[in-house]
Amino acid sequence: MARKRNYTTIAADFETTVYDGQTNTEVWAAACVELETENVQVFHSIDEQFNYYLSLNKNLIVYYHNLKFDGSFWLDFLEYRTEYKQALDENLHWKNRKEWKNKYYSYNISDMGQWYSITIKTGKHIIEIRDSLKLLPFSLTEIGNSFQTKHKKLEMEYAGYRYAGCAIAENELMYIANDVLVLKEALEIMFAEGHDKLTIGSCCLDEYYKSISKAERLYWFGERTLDKWYLPPEMGAENVDAYIRKAYKGGWCYLVRGKENRIFKNGLTADVNSLYPSMMHSESGNKYPIGDPYIFYGKIPDIAKDENHYYFVRFTCRFELKHGKLPFIQIKGNPMYKSTECLESSDIFYKGKYYSQYYDLNGELHDSTVELTLTCVDFKLFMEHYNVYDLKILDGIYFSAVSGIFDTYIDKYRKIKMESKGAKRTLAKLFLNNLYGKMASSPTANYKIVLPHENALKFMTILGNTKKPGFIPVGAAITSYARNFTIRAAQANFYGYKKPGFIYADTDSIHCDLPPEKIKGIKIDSKNFCCWKLESYWDRAIFVRQKTYIEHVTHDDGEPIKPEYSIKCAGMPKNCKELLKIRLENDEESAKKEDKKYSNFLFDENGNFKPLDLSGFTIGLVIPGKLQPKRIPGGILLVENTYELR
Repeated sequence: MARKRNYTTIAADFETTVYDGQTNTEVWAAACVELETENVQVFHSIDEQFNYYLSLNKNLIVYYHNLKFDGSFWLDFLEYRTEYKQALDENLHWKNRKEWKNKYYSYNISDMGQWYSITIKTGKHIIEIRDSLKLLPFSLTEIGNSFQTKHKKLEMEYAGYRYAGCAIAENELMYIANDVLVLKEALEIMFAEGHDKLTIGSCCLDEYYKSISKAERLYWFGERTLDKWYLPPEMGAENVDAYIRKAYKGGWCYLVRGKENRIFKNGLTADVNSLYPSMMHSESGNKYPIGDPYIFYGKIPDIAKDENHYYFVRFTCRFELKHGKLPFIQIKGNPMYKSTECLESSDIFYKGKYYSQYYDLNGELHDSTVELTLTCVDFKLFMEHYNVYDLKILDGIYFSAVSGIFDTYIDKYRKIKMESKGAKRTLAKLFLNNLYGKMASSPTANYKIVLPHENALKFMTILGNTKKPGFIPVGAAITSYARNFTIRAAQANFYGYKKPGFIYADTDSIHCDLPPEKIKGIKIDSKNFCCWKLESYWDRAIFVRQKTYIEHVTHDDGEPIKPEYSIKCAGMPKNCKELLKIRLENDEESAKKEDKKYSNFLFDENGNFKPLDLSGFTIGLVIPGKLQPKRIPGGILLVENTYELR
């Protein structure tokens, strides 16, 4: 048996140059602190910090909070300023660690651009640089508040001419030291509970497997992964995993057609208490697929439809939304349909009209029959919400189904969440909400590698070997039950396009211009599973598109608060939201305190303040203050740009 390495764990951070006209970037301050100490080391460059790591003569695990940023400086440093080499073979695959020579390094960057780690071999030792953001998915400010750490993140002016080796002012020393101490404290809390995997999802899965017996694990999830369970060619997928992944969908996010860009008055937002844990627990009455799959062709067999089984079905049809029903079907990977749109018809929408037939680029005529693969829960809802024509069941897969497979795990963390405060409560929420995703983890292991290019890094995607997937039948079932729960709540409060009622939903919330006493079809309780909390009341709101809306909130959890604008806009940075809020709140005093570079947004050419009505929150609105990453020699530069609502 190979000897297990012992590692010393460190929290670290970089401060990098930001000044006008720069064409390269570098680290001008770097800090680190070993866990279980408060002995912060501060350096004037990345070179100094690396030499410090080497001088420790130990195996190290070093955490940076947002490795996509800090790691860019590490890879640039290793590639251009050291003798270290990437541990790639002639096929651009990573060599086995046993084949590594001294001064080899590798990194784990997914094909989707997610950075996980950088590993460096230095003599007999390993330095592994990890992304703490994957373990603690909060900003350092949020970590300090939610974990109630002794140290808190401070504020500092980032811009200004600095360089590697420059003097570091006292306030700058305090700032960077506090950053690593906040991270250190949070990591200590995690590790004290035994949570030291690479990601929070991996920690959750590890905890879950510890909560069940080996016999249960084998009985529920089988001895053979479903990507190794091969299917006949006529089923349209190579294996069971690939077949069921077609039925795996995300949360339901929908803005009622005809209610976009209107100002609504006197409404509320209701949120499900812990939506995914609620759906996973036996209190919901939901049952989950387990064990080995059974295949069927044509008609869905009666056994697959009974309460002790769960099925996935592939079929072809045409469909049209029933009057008064809400749409939820999306078709991805087909250029005839917008992938994010909840469809009202399978017919092709073109220039304001629907067409049941279309010509392809070769001039061949096709009808609008589509092929869908759905969970049994989605299939039943589909038949309720749509008129379905020319339905043809092709085939499907079913499993035995049981409830309660997550109860022990969920009950543990629900109890901690309800009885604790501070760090313990925050950890409990993390472990309640981050297990479900691991059930659907993909076997695909494509990754990116670095290509040196004119003193700045470029990346290329490599098709990797497969990894062990999650048990996708359960992953798909969880999200399906969750969608069903939210859609049915929205439907119960939908009275038409021009009448008060349901307006918008996003996974675990519904937004309605109704008073609390008129909300139907949901159980109101601020704590219990499978119940809804009336998160906020608002007197005015506008919904522009999915994940883009503003509510002027007057009550929080039923209690009056000082009214404030809640701005939700996917991709809009915090700084842009703050500038927008100044204009919405007609806050001229705050506008005068803002940086002069934002004057054109806040004031007109005569110096008059420009208030903004909710109706001004619309497509085409341009807001300054967005920091956009730009890869230049040395690493990443955050360049100030504008955010445009599109």
